[in-house]
Amino acid sequence: MKRALVVLFVGVAFLFGAQETRAANFAKALMKKGDKFYKKRAKGKAEKAKDAYEKVLAVDEKNWEARWKLGRVLYWIGTHTDDNKEKMKIFELGIRYCQEAIKLNDKCVACHFWLGVSYGKFGEAKGILQSLGLVPHLKEAMNFVKKKKPAYEGGGAYRVLGRLYFKLPGVKGGDNDRAIKLLKKAIELGPKHLMNHRFLAEVYLAEGMKKESKETLKFIIDYPEKDFLETNIPEMAEEKEKAKKRWLKHWKKYW
Repeated sequence: MKRALVVLFVGVAFLFGAQETRAANFAKALMKKGDKFYKKRAKGKAEKAKDAYEKVLAVDEKNWEARWKLGRVLYWIGTHTDDNKEKMKIFELGIRYCQEAIKLNDKCVACHFWLGVSYGKFGEAKGILQSLGLVPHLKEAMNFVKKKKPAYEGGGAYRVLGRLYFKLPGVKGGDNDRAIKLLKKAIELGPKHLMNHRFLAEVYLAEGMKKESKETLKFIIDYPEKDFLETNIPEMAEEKEKAKKRWLKHWKKYW
C-alpha cells in the first residue's frame, strides 16, 4: 500500500513538474515575442508587444520582467498619444505594473527606472502643479537607479532628474543650474542618447544661453544615424526631428 502511494505521489509530482515546465517555456516564448514586437514599436507593433507581455502574466503571474517591460512599452504608447486624459490612464497603468514588479524584485533597476519615468509622464499629462505629490516618489526611483546603475538608459536617471528641476516652478524646487549639472552628467554617461542633449539645449534657451543652445541642437541635428543607440533607434530619430523644429522656431534657418 505504501509503495503504491509513493508511486502515485511521484507520478503526480512529475505531472505537475511537467506542467510547470511547459508553462515556463510558453512564458519565455511569449516574452521573446513581446521583445520582437517592441523592437518594431515605431512601426505600429507596440500594442502587440503589450498584449504579449500581458499574456506572459496570465501564464506566470509572478513574472517581474514582463511587468517592467509593460511599463516601458506603455511609456512609448503614452508618449505617442495626444489626449491627456488617455495619456494619464496609460501612464497610470504603467505605474501599477512597475510598482508590482518592484514588490516582486526590489533590486530591479529597470523596474525603478520605468516607474520613475511613468510618474514623470503622468505628472506632465495631469499638470505639474497638480502632480507635485509625485515628485518625492520620482526622485526616490531615480536616486535608486543612480546608485545601482548610473549609466542605465544613457544616464537616464540624471536625464529625468535634470528635466524635473527644469520643469518645476522655482518656488516648488525648480532649479535650472542644477538641471544643467544633472544633464551634463547624463551626457557624460550617455553621449549617444540625444534626449540628454535636447533637454540641455532647452535649459540653455530658457537661461538665454543662445550660443550654447545652438551648439547643442546642431550636435543633435548633425548626429550620424549610423551611430544611434541600437535599442533606442526610433527615439533617437525623433530627437533629431524635435531638435530641427526647436532650431527653426528660434532661428528660422539652418540649412
